[in-house]
Amino acid sequence: MIAWRYIDKTTATIAAIRDYENMRSIIINTSDEIKAAHERMTSPHAIKISEAPMPNNPLAAQDDLVAQIDRINILNERYTAAAEYMAWFEPAWSALSDREQHILSEYYAGGNFRDGARLRLADELCYTERHIDRLRANAIARLKVLLFG
Repeated sequence: MIAWRYIDKTTATIAAIRDYENMRSIIINTSDEIKAAHERMTSPHAIKISEAPMPNNPLAAQDDLVAQIDRINILNERYTAAAEYMAWFEPAWSALSDREQHILSEYYAGGNFRDGARLRLADELCYTERHIDRLRANAIARLKVLLFG
C-alpha cells in the first residue's frame, strides 16, 4: 500500500502534498510520452549526414526498438504509481476546505517550505501570523487523519 512510503505521519503528510503536483503532471503527460515513444518505434529515422565515418551497427534498429519498449514500460509503471497515489490522496485533499487547501499549498506545494508564506497568507486572509500558524497546523492535522486515519 502507498501509505507505507510515508511512515512519520506529519512528515508524510507534507511529503504527500509536495508530491501532488508531480503526480498530477505524470497523469497528464504520460499518454503523450507513450505516444511519442510509439511514433519513434514506427517511424524511420533521418540519416545524419556528416563527414565522420559512421560505425556500422547491424543491430542499431533493434537496440532502438528495445530502448523504446523499455521506456514505454517505465512510463506505464510510473503512471500506475501516480494513479495509485492520486486515488489515495485526492479524496483526502478534496475533503479539506478551500482555505485549508490554499494554506497548505502556499506552505508546501512546489518544493521546500516556501519563505514568506506565513506573511503572504496573513496579508491575504487578514489574520495574524500566529493565527495562520494555527490554521496551518490544524489543516495538516486534519489532512493527516484523512490520509492515515
